[in-house]
Amino acid sequence: MPQLLKEGLPDRVSRTKFDFSAWADGQAWKFVKGEDYSSSTETFRYNIRRWARDHGFEAELRPYPATDRDGTEVPLAKADAVALGVILRGGEAQAAATADQRR
Repeated sequence: MPQLLKEGLPDRVSRTKFDFSAWADGQAWKFVKGEDYSSSTETFRYNIRRWARDHGFEAELRPYPATDRDGTEVPLAKADAVALGVILRGGEAQAAATADQRR
């Protein structure tokens, strides 16, 4: 028989090891797979978008595709991106709070 949770659902636990606030300054950052993250790029992208949404930021993401020996891009449908370009932008109040945290 299911148990009634009188206090409601427990708080969500973050499963990502990243706190993106250090990079939420509106500048472009490149995260390289295997160096900066070990999950699939799609999972890393999801974690960034979720963090941004939960903290009042907008995320702009661009993949860096893999290349073959000749430097030709391998279509992303056949290979996971090798890196992800990220820009996290927030509202004025959020940006000011982030700047204050860095001081």
